[in-house]
Amino acid sequence: MVYLEHSIQDARTEREGRRRVVSRRMQYVEILEPQRHEGHKEEEVAVRNAGYASYLDYRSLTPDEQALLADPLCSLCLRGSNLEDQATTYAITHLVSQHLQEVREQKEALIEKTRRAVKDRLTKEINYWDRRAADLRLQEQVGKPNAKLNSAKAQQRADELAARLQKRLSELEQERQLSPLPPCCGWRCFSRADRSLATATGKTRSGDQYLRQRNQAH
Repeated sequence: MVYLEHSIQDARTEREGRRRVVSRRMQYVEILEPQRHEGHKEEEVAVRNAGYASYLDYRSLTPDEQALLADPLCSLCLRGSNLEDQATTYAITHLVSQHLQEVREQKEALIEKTRRAVKDRLTKEINYWDRRAADLRLQEQVGKPNAKLNSAKAQQRADELAARLQKRLSELEQERQLSPLPPCCGWRCFSRADRSLATATGKTRSGDQYLRQRNQAH
């Protein structure tokens, strides 16, 4: 099993200049014993999504299995150097797009709701201060200036709110621009009563034996 960490980022930037990560997910990939199918000269490696918290079904290696993995002739060791590559390729092909789609659906609904609320509230405030500035200008033209507020200050307030609105809409648009980062391998292990290990050590267990031992462990 190989553990990978995968992240989704948007177009906003942190203080350090890095893009902001909006979702981080731990994912587990199982690489099974190579199988040689009829008509194929090379063995095919099966790779699959191990699901969530799959490490709970794993156990520590026995001393015999640790010795086996140290043997340079072990088939697992021969393909061990590219286990991370196999897991990463599988994650990019099957898991990254699913993660990105889930985050996009969640973010899109929230961003659109926020955009409507922000635009509605700030537009009302902008319109209020625009009207207030116009009224104050009329009063100033007829010689009745307001001692506490003049048209210039009211118009400045309206302009500041308009700039604030554009900035917030721009930030929300950056939040929409999602992109995946490459998966990063954290660690790998061989510990799930792997049939290739059991066979090579001469300790193959039946399914019933494995289930009994697993239930006793839990």
